[in-house]
Amino acid sequence: MRNLLILVLPVCFFSLFLSAPSFALDHLSEAELKQKGLEFVAAKNARQRLDSSVEDIEYYLSLLSESFIDEYVHYKVTFSADKTKLRARLIEKMKLQSLENQVQLQQMMVGPNLVVLKLLEKGKIKPAGQSQALDIDRLSVISLEFNQNGLISHIRRHGESL
Repeated sequence: MRNLLILVLPVCFFSLFLSAPSFALDHLSEAELKQKGLEFVAAKNARQRLDSSVEDIEYYLSLLSESFIDEYVHYKVTFSADKTKLRARLIEKMKLQSLENQVQLQQMMVGPNLVVLKLLEKGKIKPAGQSQALDIDRLSVISLEFNQNGLISHIRRHGESL
């Protein structure tokens, strides 16, 4: 029995060693995840500025997978997002809502195909149907999950303080 164990353990470790590179291919590197987190913040910032354009919205959408999920954890609301509908909604918001806005990255953490962002957002918005602008000064925590293609497959918004 002991001899069998001595033979089996090295084989297990060797097979684990050979399979480790295949596990690594399933995950983005820490540097790639940090870059993707920075790209998301830049795209979010660009699409929410007063001078944002349809190209800014298209770039933001290019970071998302075709069948991504957008979840507002605090409100217990989850959307299976349709990029075509989201595009139309973001273009409409661009025309009506943002007066000024700035998103600043405060902190970033990464895990296996996951980025968690702590963002400070300041600005003014004028929600559709309201005559007065609202001052925005909030801290948000957003987690981004990535698929094998490096696109965002799940956005979780973990609450905001206004």
